Amino acid sequence: MRVLVATDSFAPKIDGVSDTAATIARVLVRLGHTVRVVAPGPGPGMLDGARVARLGSVPLPLYPELRLGWELDRAVRLARGRWDGVIVLTPGPVGATVALAVPRGTRLLHIYTTDMPRYLQTYGMHRLVGAAEFLLRRMAERSVRTLCPTEFVREELARRGYPRLETWGRGVDTGLFHPGRRSEAMRARLTGGETGKPLVLFVGRLAKEKRLDALAGLFDELPSIRLALVGDGPERARLEGLFAGKPVTFTGYLRGVELAEAFASADVFVFPSETDTFGQVVLQAMACGVPSVVVGGSAPAELVPAGVCGLHVAPGRPEALAGAIRRLLGDEGMRRSMGLAASEHARRFSWEALVGRLVELIAPGRAPGQVDVPRDFGK
Repeated sequence: MRVLVATDSFAPKIDGVSDTAATIARVLVRLGHTVRVVAPGPGPGMLDGARVARLGSVPLPLYPELRLGWELDRAVRLARGRWDGVIVLTPGPVGATVALAVPRGTRLLHIYTTDMPRYLQTYGMHRLVGAAEFLLRRMAERSVRTLCPTEFVREELARRGYPRLETWGRGVDTGLFHPGRRSEAMRARLTGGETGKPLVLFVGRLAKEKRLDALAGLFDELPSIRLALVGDGPERARLEGLFAGKPVTFTGYLRGVELAEAFASADVFVFPSETDTFGQVVLQAMACGVPSVVVGGSAPAELVPAGVCGLHVAPGRPEALAGAIRRLLGDEGMRRSMGLAASEHARRFSWEALVGRLVELIAPGRAPGQVDVPRDFGK
């Protein structure tokens, strides 16, 4: 098949959307399909066999890491090409333009990755919430399926009247993320050399919606811990000031093996966000055998069976985070048992099966790895 993937976030940017788009493209190519990605530039024009059309872009004023594509006439031309299917991951300029320009005869899949209305509320842009909701609904109406990361998100979108919903999920590379990645050198780096102290880890964008201020009170309750924040973003400078003088390590972005080592070298993973639609880093922490503390009633909490692979805390209660972390650090047997259960649970999330489902939706009746061979092939 010929498949177009449209996304407003793509390598070299690091986030869950970018990783998901890259993995979809990579696995589709591995299955024998021809893939073209359209995304904001700058960046490489090829990724593991998939061609990437880079659009001119400008940085988002409040979030310069995120670039907004502006060559949208080129995105329209690509959307109107001869594709067996189009996969759109974001409601930004690139994703929305492609979704609305796809001809009616082309099968469009919308992978719901970003709760844009909630993000706009978080950043105080309340006047744009209605427009974002309208745009997301139009994208869903144009799509043969809107694929939700969790059942939590599917139920919420169903209440909001979105049509043709399916829980699709996300995958994790268990060949990269596994407990064997634990590294004393990485633990020393994350703890500032105090490897004997308990290490609490967060991985993700350092942005307002991650609610990292909720971690500031941890040291009042747990003065002996070390906290490591892996990632970068618009809130980094402010957070460095907030945590000044406290045993906190900021690493910036880590990739590949280094990132896997960071997860596997921690004692507890904490994720205070209440707005994420999935929480890829939670799944990666679990694959590395680390129990997680997440906010109950959120999409990431759906990944973490409470009391089995980690603990849930009530939303809006920062003090509950410290209590859950204290409980895990104070019971080594429970922590090890939950870590083992988390690693086993994460193995259920296969990217190959997820991308196979995309193939089924684009071409009903086609096997995920089936490649059509012309009748005169070999003559």
